[in-house]
Amino acid sequence: MKSVIDYFVELYKENRQITLLTWCYSALTIIFVMIAGLIALLNQPLGVGVLVVPLVCVVALCMNIVFWALIHLAIDTKSKNDKKNKKNKAKESKTNTKTASKSKK
Repeated sequence: MKSVIDYFVELYKENRQITLLTWCYSALTIIFVMIAGLIALLNQPLGVGVLVVPLVCVVALCMNIVFWALIHLAIDTKSKNDKKNKKNKAKESKTNTKTASKSKK
């Protein structure tokens, strides 16, 4: 049976950083919600104050996912545009060589 650390190492080796980041933020959120609950049993205002940490974790996770998606969208769009430009240049060079050979005859 694999441990959690082995799973994280496998995710890192597979370059699935966004999944790894999601798991880490989720674990931090759950841990701090539990800690805030335990603190709230002793001192309610302090426990509610500790709930800010999981809120920050969730907001940071959402921001990271949005930025990750935007970056990958930009990279994919750029690579598709580069491929189209290469295909268009190849087609133009083929047509230019065909027309040049026909005009020589």
